[in-house]
Amino acid sequence: MLNKLKELRALNAFSKKQSMGMQRKLMLYWVSMILVIFAAVILLLSIAGVFSRDDEQLHEMMELHLKNTRDNMESQLDHLTAQSLNLSKELSREIEGVLIKERISFQEVNDDPQKLLQLQERMYPLVSATLQTANCNGAYVILDATTNTELAIADHSRSGIHLRYSNLSASSPVTPTVVYFRGIPNIAWQKDLELHNRWNLEFDIDLIPGCRELMEAPLNRPAERYFWSHRIDLKDTWESAMLLCVPIVGSDGTVYGVCGVEISALYFQFSYPTVEGQFGSAVTVLAPIQDNRLLLADGLVGSVNGTYLGNRENLAIHQGRYYNEYDTGSERYIGLHQTIPISKGETGENAWAIAILISQDSYAAYTDDIQKVWIIAAFVMLLVLLAFSFFLARRFVRPITDSLKRFQQEEMLEQGLSSGISEVDELAEFLNARARNQRLEQGELPPNIAELFDQFVERTDLLTEAERNILRYYIDGHEIAEIPELAFISMSTVRKHNRNIYEKLGVASRDELMLYIDLLRRCGRLQELF
Repeated sequence: MLNKLKELRALNAFSKKQSMGMQRKLMLYWVSMILVIFAAVILLLSIAGVFSRDDEQLHEMMELHLKNTRDNMESQLDHLTAQSLNLSKELSREIEGVLIKERISFQEVNDDPQKLLQLQERMYPLVSATLQTANCNGAYVILDATTNTELAIADHSRSGIHLRYSNLSASSPVTPTVVYFRGIPNIAWQKDLELHNRWNLEFDIDLIPGCRELMEAPLNRPAERYFWSHRIDLKDTWESAMLLCVPIVGSDGTVYGVCGVEISALYFQFSYPTVEGQFGSAVTVLAPIQDNRLLLADGLVGSVNGTYLGNRENLAIHQGRYYNEYDTGSERYIGLHQTIPISKGETGENAWAIAILISQDSYAAYTDDIQKVWIIAAFVMLLVLLAFSFFLARRFVRPITDSLKRFQQEEMLEQGLSSGISEVDELAEFLNARARNQRLEQGELPPNIAELFDQFVERTDLLTEAERNILRYYIDGHEIAEIPELAFISMSTVRKHNRNIYEKLGVASRDELMLYIDLLRRCGRLQELF
């Protein structure tokens, strides 16, 4: 390759003395070689992923998705909180109305199923209305009272009402069926409601962390303290849900119980489906965040179609420049999260966060596809430019080198071959004419070639006597390695004379020098050099 580049430089120097036509052709070939190098660099950069903006685009997409999801979820939770606070207020009014009418204290409803039934009949319309108007799948009220205080479970069993939607599905979310999950069954019979297949008379408040403490806390109004529970398993069912727990506070500060709404894991999945995008399926998560871990087991996960994300895992968070990595130990996800306040008055509770997650495998598959496109495009461009450079080599450079070889072997002179290069063909035609007429001494070179040779001969006057001796050795056919012995000088001195000869005669190499000598010999002008 190095020899070819040297040869190309020599030809380029020779062409400058011949004509602009040959110079332009060689320049075009040089440009094609530069383009090949450029294409090779592009290919290497494509393999390294330098041109990829996938991370930035992913960050922008996730940031926008997270903002929209956060706004939507905050609005939903704020409405549920407002409706639950209003439910607490209305329930407190109804409970106090029954107590005043019956002239009893709240503690006296314990062990009195009839009074409890009366209270639940007054509370049912409020719970039912909340369920029908709120963006949730259940509404409930728990009184700090029980039917039988003598039972072993009396310490954690509490009377109340829990209404839920039973047939939630993505195909028919508009017409769900209300079922009676907890409460005195007389109300279900009165309202023609179906009992849940895992119905129970009372609530087990030990299954709702924080519920007992909320009932026992001294409060002046419900808005002072309320919270969303961690995701809990609904007793005797395969379902799990989060409950908003709001205290029911009487006018004298007595806490009558807890009320609120329910968001089940299934309902959350239907509310927040996966969002399909170019980077993969984006999953919405609402979960506590603690010690740089996202606790999915205590939160809710939207639809996970297209991913392997489970709802019982904890994700270790690794901060990144454009996105975070969330590691389950066996699977990795990438995404962003933001904290969100969903409780009030709770101490020592974990912060909650909304997160948007995408499988790292799906993102890697996308980026690999994009990188392959870049690599293939760069490779195709490199092949095209290589083909173009080979074409130019065959079209422009090769005819020049072939013609020079034929000059040396006298093939062009004997056979009258054409090189396709006007300057070379013009010289060959002239030399052929001289050879056929055997009158080289009388022939006339073309004006541009004659002028070139005249200038070369004139420049020999610039040579010193030592340099002329070196030139004679070359004319006699000696190689550079033979000259030190013939001239009784060192090789470094020979090289120094060579540089001076090349500079003074205006040639770039020994090959170009010998070309002039050979052509002058053929034209019968070799003696003019001396």
